[in-house]
Amino acid sequence: MLKTLLLVLAGLVAGLAIAYWLQPASEPALAATPPAVGSAPAARPPVADSDARARLAELEDALDAEILQRAALEERVVELAAQIEAVGQRPARIGGPPNFSGGAPDPAAIAEARERFRADVGARNEEAERRFAERLTAQGFAPDRAEWIIRRTEELRMQALQAQYDAQRGGRPVAAPVGLQTLRAELGDADYERYLQADGRPTAIPVRDVLASSPAESAGLEAGDEIVSYGGKRVFDMGELNTLTLEGTPGESVVVEVRRDGQNVQLVMPRGPIGITGGGFRGR
Repeated sequence: MLKTLLLVLAGLVAGLAIAYWLQPASEPALAATPPAVGSAPAARPPVADSDARARLAELEDALDAEILQRAALEERVVELAAQIEAVGQRPARIGGPPNFSGGAPDPAAIAEARERFRADVGARNEEAERRFAERLTAQGFAPDRAEWIIRRTEELRMQALQAQYDAQRGGRPVAAPVGLQTLRAELGDADYERYLQADGRPTAIPVRDVLASSPAESAGLEAGDEIVSYGGKRVFDMGELNTLTLEGTPGESVVVEVRRDGQNVQLVMPRGPIGITGGGFRGR
């Protein structure tokens, strides 16, 4: 009997020990305690929320700056497109970076810019013509004659452009413009010289350099001289001078009139290349 009681007591002690060993360790109170039903969620740290608002403000500022830049760029594109159309060089497509709304530039803005550009160009042309007419009258031309010269010059320029266009379309060599030569023939040498003076062009061929061992050097031509005539014919530019050297008999004596220090001097040299560098002009 005693032995049986001891065995039962030993079994109880062993069972209690096993139950105590198998019991799980206690968890932290926060994890073991579930949130109460209906309670508000824990608020996020205030530092993180402040950073987000600051970042959003930075993005909004950057967006506003980009909108302003694109608006300014679009306005510039509109002006340039209008200017290109105004001079007759219409682009294949008028556009550029789209505006903020995604649409194309306003046609009314293009038309307004074009008209503004045309008015500006017209005003400048009128002012230039007025000043040139004043210089022509200062050279002794009557006002109506000065007006005719200006109009005739424009007509000859247009004829030269048309001739150049026709030659290119027909695959023919493009001839040198003859507008000034035609004007010279219509005005005569005396009036043509006054026209050149009013236009700010030289009325003789300035000699910049005389080549060594050249006919010009042998005849006494000097840098700074101005060639006025060749073989008795008035010359105004190097093209005319070169044409005259090809006329007549090669090597024959030719009188070349030059202007030196305000005085006209006559030099004699053989017909042909005279050996100088010169020419050039400054127009209005």
